[in-house]
Amino acid sequence: MTVTDKPTFDLAISDAANCKVFHMKGRLMDQQQADRLMSTLDTELASGIRSVILDMSELQYMNSTGLNILINVLTRTRNAGGDTLIAGMSNSVRQLFIVTKLDTVFIITPTVDEAVAKIPA
Repeated sequence: MTVTDKPTFDLAISDAANCKVFHMKGRLMDQQQADRLMSTLDTELASGIRSVILDMSELQYMNSTGLNILINVLTRTRNAGGDTLIAGMSNSVRQLFIVTKLDTVFIITPTVDEAVAKIPA
């Protein structure tokens, strides 16, 4: 597999009770890839959404830049009076969270449904 064969980052958004679900796919590695994520987040926060769920079930890879982007998402949602929850994290991404101790900062659930259940009404 060459570098050009590796999947890039993609994002889809869906509605859930009292929040939005950001379905992340591919590889989150740099700020350019995250521009859509951040602009979408800003739009949702401006419309009154306070909490988001980051569905990482199809996120294959993330580096330290990707972690920094997620911390930025968490900060923005908490400043808006909400929270950021993570669902469906792969083992490789989970290891990155454990090593950096971010698994103690984010609420992490196995599924999107379990994350939705933790969002206050």
